[in-house]
Amino acid sequence: MLRQPAVLAIAGVVTGLLAFMVVVFVLGNHTSAVDAPQPLVIQVEQGESLSHFVRRLAEARILNNPELIRGLAVLRGDTTRIKAGEYVLNGVVTPNELLDYLVSGKARYLALTVPEGFSMFEVAQRVEQKEAGSAAEFLRLARDREFIAGLALPFAQPPASLEGLLYPETYFFHRGVGEARLIDMMVAQFRKRALPLLQDQAARMGLTPYEALTLASIIEKETGTPQERPLIAAVFHNRLRARMTLGSDPTVIYGLEHFDGNLTREQLRTRTDYNTYVMPGLPPTPIANPGLPSIRAALEPAQVKYLYFVSKGDGSHFFSADYRTHTRAVYKYQKQPNRRPNS
Repeated sequence: MLRQPAVLAIAGVVTGLLAFMVVVFVLGNHTSAVDAPQPLVIQVEQGESLSHFVRRLAEARILNNPELIRGLAVLRGDTTRIKAGEYVLNGVVTPNELLDYLVSGKARYLALTVPEGFSMFEVAQRVEQKEAGSAAEFLRLARDREFIAGLALPFAQPPASLEGLLYPETYFFHRGVGEARLIDMMVAQFRKRALPLLQDQAARMGLTPYEALTLASIIEKETGTPQERPLIAAVFHNRLRARMTLGSDPTVIYGLEHFDGNLTREQLRTRTDYNTYVMPGLPPTPIANPGLPSIRAALEPAQVKYLYFVSKGDGSHFFSADYRTHTRAVYKYQKQPNRRPNS
């Protein structure tokens, strides 16, 4: 049985601890952690500890009362609960409010838009421009066979790259999510939005889902005019059935290591896997990331006999079923010496 002095000592310690906790919580609600007369953006890095975050911001003279914040986090049980992201603070923020922000994960979202027809190289550049990751690392992962295999894509063989599978969409995320997570998000949207359509209808057109996706990417790059997509698709389906080469400039350009905007006759004659003027059939991979309209066009082409099309110079094309008509159209619409007909 404890003697009275011991009981009094323990009671004193408990009372002292309670008083200390009350003081910490009171200070946590009535002192300043951050004074931000203008909106201030602070960053919690992926995997960063609370201790490191507090020390980093204190050294940058952004954070007041760092020891109070650490102590309050211990009492609240929040030392391992802060979430990575970019947070916007404005005005006077108390230590309790700061910890509430960091634990809630209510960070500012970044928006990244992948337009229809962007190649994976353009997507990677946009990721870097948005400071969401490294373009080089994004491309490395997009061509890493082990990483691609880990995505368990339902194709007969894992594709050589993720070209065509980075679904065009606007993505919202916290800064610091990393390139792998961004790719996961894009491929997940492809699985949700495009893959069911490809799996349901590609066989009806005599194509595998991946071949249909490749064809859709060519259609995407050949025209930006919505009503022409089924006609462009018809031309390519007809040429494939007739065992003609596709003769698509965008595929040739995709296969060039350097392209200055002027497609030369020498480049058209150069044999690459993507030169559909000299190589039969479809290229080995998509050449861009197509949207649903181009995918639908690849699966539902117009019922016409066209084999050729030529740009009219206004964003639209003239379509022909025979070479003589096509030649006349080329003469009519392609007067500039540096312009070439499509297909």
